[in-house]
Amino acid sequence: MSKRSIRTEQDFEEFFDAFSRQDWDLVFSFLSDDCVWDASERRMQGRADIKAYWTGDHASIKETLSKPKHVAFGQGVAYLQTVASLEFIADGSFLGRSYPKGSQVELSCVDVYSLADDGTIKECRVYSKVKQG
Repeated sequence: MSKRSIRTEQDFEEFFDAFSRQDWDLVFSFLSDDCVWDASERRMQGRADIKAYWTGDHASIKETLSKPKHVAFGQGVAYLQTVASLEFIADGSFLGRSYPKGSQVELSCVDVYSLADDGTIKECRVYSKVKQG
């Protein structure tokens, strides 16, 4: 699998779109091999751990990311805001709470990305807040 760099806002849009479609091959082309991902629920280290979370622990949820907003790049880092819409396609849980199939949850997120020299994602820290309806 060839590596994909994050260098522009459009690169993040492609990454988010692939994530929303659950195109895991494309998603993982943006991640370094030793990527660390601090999600809303837990910290994952390495591709295998991240993939197990997104395709196993997170399998009851169809997550769609909005277009990234307020994208800012620094030296080896990027910051942005997004909204994650979670649709429970089966009974499941998130942040310690149970949700029946059909439930929907929205999270306002601020993401902080550390980028490797090749532009792949070395680390992501997701800071989220559940939007109350």
